[in-house]
Amino acid sequence: MRTVMKTLQITGPGQYDLLEVPVPEAKEDEVLVEVKLVSTCPRWDINMMAGKDMFNATSSPEYPLPFGFPGHEMVGVVKAAGSSVQGLQVGDRVAALEAPSLGDGTYIQMLRYRENELIKLPDSVSDKQAVSFELLKCVLIGLLQFGNLGGKSVLVSGLGPAGIFAMQAAKLLGASRVVGMDLSGKRISFVNALNIGEAVHVDELGERRFDLGYDCVGYAPSVENVMNYVEEHVVIFGVLRGEVKYGERLWFKGLKLESYKYRPFGDKDRALLLELVARGLNTECIQTHRLPFTRYHEAVELLKTQEAIKVCFSPETGFDEVTS
Repeated sequence: MRTVMKTLQITGPGQYDLLEVPVPEAKEDEVLVEVKLVSTCPRWDINMMAGKDMFNATSSPEYPLPFGFPGHEMVGVVKAAGSSVQGLQVGDRVAALEAPSLGDGTYIQMLRYRENELIKLPDSVSDKQAVSFELLKCVLIGLLQFGNLGGKSVLVSGLGPAGIFAMQAAKLLGASRVVGMDLSGKRISFVNALNIGEAVHVDELGERRFDLGYDCVGYAPSVENVMNYVEEHVVIFGVLRGEVKYGERLWFKGLKLESYKYRPFGDKDRALLLELVARGLNTECIQTHRLPFTRYHEAVELLKTQEAIKVCFSPETGFDEVTS
């Protein structure tokens, strides 16, 4: 096995290096994964390269960031497993279900994980399908806060990666009608071309009303707009920014407004995720661009301008220029 590996490291606002660093060893409760494909997470990448904290835009991260950070979506192959690891073995294909907790991010060639942070993949699921399973897991946790979606109409706000997953998952979970809305004509056209459900401009909903609302934007005006069209229950999936006004009208009709509640993702949840993908949930569609790490600046710009939904990198071949 190799003793050195390559990684990307963000060193300051708008700055990054490509480095060679030692390969870590898996401890008894860890697995070492050779990373095959990684995907951007737009807000994380944009904020980290802009010098802004993910959850507080008025503060700055501490640079340099850990190796491979902020990458957290990946698919790979187990190369070593510690003595206490029970459910995974060398050669298993796995995808991340959690951001790695052992120090480094996924913009790297080899990475340590704890077993519960990964999901074993069947042969029927490709790398491109699985690379953003961590995002799909998060979206499912939020949707399941509604309880039974059977027969319910759902409005999804924000047609980024999470919104595109939410539209599809809500329908597969039994929703009778799912509509996605956005301000971007380009995103609306993209989603409608996918044939995964109806997407409309925010101003085009008219008199339509929905049982449930799933906000994937997070800005207070977006949440308030969703509440205008929803009768029963709204979940805020996006990171909330600003103060949401909940007026008398909403109180009188009994609208439930709820924040996203992260929780452990159990065996039944994992089975549901794989079932939805097997039933046709299109996870590949959000991976719109593929670049080498040497063009990471370009990837972040594509995300900022919304030319890209997500950008993929292959750590095996994406470090064709190492600066130190």
